[in-house]
Amino acid sequence: MDVHAVVVAGGAGSRLAASAPDGTPAKPLLVGRDGVRLIDVVLDAAAQVGCTRRVVVAQVMDLPQDVTLVREDPPLSGPAAALATGVDALGAAEGSGDAVFLLAGDLVAPAAAMARLLGTYRRTGGDGCIAVVGGRRQPLLALVSLDRLRATITGDLRDAPVRAVLRGLDLTEVGEADGIDAATAADVDTWEDAVEHGYGGERS
Repeated sequence: MDVHAVVVAGGAGSRLAASAPDGTPAKPLLVGRDGVRLIDVVLDAAAQVGCTRRVVVAQVMDLPQDVTLVREDPPLSGPAAALATGVDALGAAEGSGDAVFLLAGDLVAPAAAMARLLGTYRRTGGDGCIAVVGGRRQPLLALVSLDRLRATITGDLRDAPVRAVLRGLDLTEVGEADGIDAATAADVDTWEDAVEHGYGGERS
């Protein structure tokens, strides 16, 4: 089984934009205290768990040469449409028996959670598995069968949430008892989140 990753990183980030200082870059391009961008944290985590292909769905940005960058059409048509574009970019060669991580581009430390998801998927198989934090499923912290995911990507997905694509899949939930908690699934939604996780300076 090969494992791939589709990173959804091209949203408007309106909650961050509403609270961030002028000149703040798009969320995936925020730089941490260690000098590493959020998008690179996610891509590095995907590499750590052995992803063969990594696809980012986003605006134009500098990425490693072995990462595929695509954009949903039309731009800003929602996370489900972005996910469908990313899966399509994997190409027909990947699929039979493969699995794909579905990831947000603003996860601050996803490597441990991804390793837990991969371990669970190797044990349970089926449609895949999804992180659950505080009783809430995290659609963009999941690992699913690529074949079965492709079968659910149908119709007009503009402005639809990712859960609209995942609704038809029987996903194993992976939560605190399995080592996934608020810290391992943390992301950046607001400027306060960015500051908390080291991706923004203090307010003046």
